[in-house]
Amino acid sequence: MAGHSTQATPVEAASAAPVPAGLETFYTQKVDWKDCEDGKSFKCATVKVPLDYKDPSGQSIDLALKKLPASSGKPIASLMINPGGPGGSGIELVEGGEAAFSGDLRANFDIIGFDPRGVGASTPLTCLSAEEISQAVEAVAAGGDAQAAVGDDAEASQEDTAKASVEAGREAATTCEQNSPVPGIIDHMDTDSVARDLDVLRALAGDERLYYFGTSYGTFLGTRYAELFPANVGRMVLDSAQDPSIGLAQVGRDQSVAIENSFRSYVETCQSGKDCPLDGDVEAGMAQLRALFEKATKSPLPTDQDGKTVNGETIRQTMTELMYDDGTWESLTSALKQAIKDGKGTELAALAEKPSDETDPKAAAEAEVRKLANQPAISAVDCLDYPVEGDEAQWDKEAAELRKETPTAGGAQALTPGLCKGWGRQSERTPAKASAPGAAPILILGITGDPATPYQWAESLASQLESGHLVTVKGNGHGAYIRTGECATSAVDAYLLRGELPEKGLTCEAEIAQK
Repeated sequence: MAGHSTQATPVEAASAAPVPAGLETFYTQKVDWKDCEDGKSFKCATVKVPLDYKDPSGQSIDLALKKLPASSGKPIASLMINPGGPGGSGIELVEGGEAAFSGDLRANFDIIGFDPRGVGASTPLTCLSAEEISQAVEAVAAGGDAQAAVGDDAEASQEDTAKASVEAGREAATTCEQNSPVPGIIDHMDTDSVARDLDVLRALAGDERLYYFGTSYGTFLGTRYAELFPANVGRMVLDSAQDPSIGLAQVGRDQSVAIENSFRSYVETCQSGKDCPLDGDVEAGMAQLRALFEKATKSPLPTDQDGKTVNGETIRQTMTELMYDDGTWESLTSALKQAIKDGKGTELAALAEKPSDETDPKAAAEAEVRKLANQPAISAVDCLDYPVEGDEAQWDKEAAELRKETPTAGGAQALTPGLCKGWGRQSERTPAKASAPGAAPILILGITGDPATPYQWAESLASQLESGHLVTVKGNGHGAYIRTGECATSAVDAYLLRGELPEKGLTCEAEIAQK
């Protein structure tokens, strides 16, 4: 295959590391795979892992798994997957099946998605009471807005001072601990615990080596796994990588700059096409976006749905999410044209809605509400993974500087340390470079115009890991595999299927599929 070396990388040469002491019960439990309730070809199971790996004989929690069996009936191994987040559902990713993975991977691997501890169908972090969930489900099923129904409208969720951010973190942590079925889950959602769960899952799948595909935060999970279990790494792909060596403040700053740059790339694309409502040059277009955010903040845009409006922060957040996939940009241009020229938010509201596979309105409402109730899982993980540095005065200063530097993106990320201060948990991890000595080759993909995990993070991680191997994708968006076309996809498939690494320095041009 063009662009790929022909030398396969062996992954079964040595025996896997022994089972960690005290965890034998978890590593040897029987997994009872059954047909899932959805009536499709998936298999479902639940396994036990320790709540606290320092106390394996203490309380255990459940991990929910969903498997798409290899269509060939002869799997090479199981391929464990994680979609990112943190707080993303691996079960939902594996349900994406055809859209998420190539036919070759689906034919030759049992693809296993799991909801990480604290997430979804696993023992969850739940941040609403049963009564609040019930009331919100009724409101959403009747046509109400989900975020408003759970008391989390986009405008209110953007704390603009460090003090407000600290208080929001404190309130969220208290609520989550009170309402979770296992209150202690809030203290054990760190990525190292999830990586240890992943090694249990590897063993239970019967694989000596871990085959793994992680995107976004899933790359950080993969990196931590490689650091903890280098001898157990088989073939690992990290798509849109995080840099483990930087702290929380730098993460926020880098992301805000990346979002601003993505907005700029969108404006350039819009202005080079037809029917763009953003006049003048790129900077003028950026100013018009900010003017729209401000106008809709003061006077939310009406929609064709009775009583439903779209405010400025919803527009900003929706645009940020659409930067993840430049295949959506034509739809965004149409929605912005309606908003700017006609003063209506109907198309923007449609873009902001999260589609559901549920056909029953109440079931769809419950799924949406429970996902929002689980949203603080992001904070639960981040605030255990990153130590809090600085104080309120420093965070306010950094937020003001970031808003000035990235006025369209908004700069709210600078206040995340305040949220973690209020969250009230101490991180046991210090940001540091990862090397994973002795691990098999790790394939890393980075996109030059990524709004969520800036390209320099992928470059940095590839240089840190002893066995890191970087593929560069020139383009926009987040997540290179499948979405950006054949070049990156075939590089991933060749490595996972045959152990063939791409040529050193491989650069792919992204293809855009409009949606």
